[in-house]
Amino acid sequence: MTRHVPTYQLYGDKHAESADFWLHCESIPERSRLHDWEIRPHRHAAFFQILYISNGNGEALMNRAYRPFEAPAAIFVPPGAVHGFRFSPDICGLVVTVLRDRLDRLTAADRNIAAFARDPRLLLDADTGAPRAVDALSRIAAELAGHALGRWTMLDALVTAALIELARAGATHAGQAPPPDGLDRGRVEALGALIGAHFREHRPVGFYADRLGVSAAQLNRIAQRATGRSVSQLLTLRLVEEARRDLVFTFLPAQSIALSLGFSDPAYFSRFFRKQTGMTPGAFRERERARLKF
Repeated sequence: MTRHVPTYQLYGDKHAESADFWLHCESIPERSRLHDWEIRPHRHAAFFQILYISNGNGEALMNRAYRPFEAPAAIFVPPGAVHGFRFSPDICGLVVTVLRDRLDRLTAADRNIAAFARDPRLLLDADTGAPRAVDALSRIAAELAGHALGRWTMLDALVTAALIELARAGATHAGQAPPPDGLDRGRVEALGALIGAHFREHRPVGFYADRLGVSAAQLNRIAQRATGRSVSQLLTLRLVEEARRDLVFTFLPAQSIALSLGFSDPAYFSRFFRKQTGMTPGAFRERERARLKF
């Protein structure tokens, strides 16, 4: 017989009404001491949790097995995941609970965060990239305790920052299965920096591959796996983004923008821009400035 695993709002709140908050933060001892330092297996359908362990040790039930941990450690629990904890009495740390729509918004926008957030994660030794996430979590607790200007906007930003930093740490954490592109994350980030420095020069893919110590074919595979685009497509995207920005936020004529982006022939730039956006540079500028009421 399959054992029933309860679905709670917060652990122990079996009959709670649908939550009227999107964010909650409390110390780990605050709830766990009420249950003799053991949180039995359960799941949350409506939200995810991030725990930061600053002192003590214990075991976390993840993927049907208990895994030991000791401070410093960070734990991510996605919506719907069965989890439980056994804490030592000297446990210290924070647990942040967030409605799942914040996570859904991020995972829809970034495939790497989506890959990280599919499963529970235990990040041991918080010096592996999690310190910035820990800082964001600590600031969440401080913001919730106060009433500063822009409090809820800041909290939204801090939750986003904590998730991104945890995903980054999880991608390279020893003993943790990274997203499919995690092993090449360093090259992808270096490629992004190189594109930012050289996209106006219209260099071939081989130029970037040589500087990253891989073949052009290998670099294309890495880029495709990580971003869904080839290197050439990433270069095109950067050129179009810069052209759009200059057309909207500067008064430079299209000819000058073309030259600044490395196009020696303004007519070719116009054709390139129209192919990528479906509009001429002039029509795009007129539409966006009208929309933004410039």
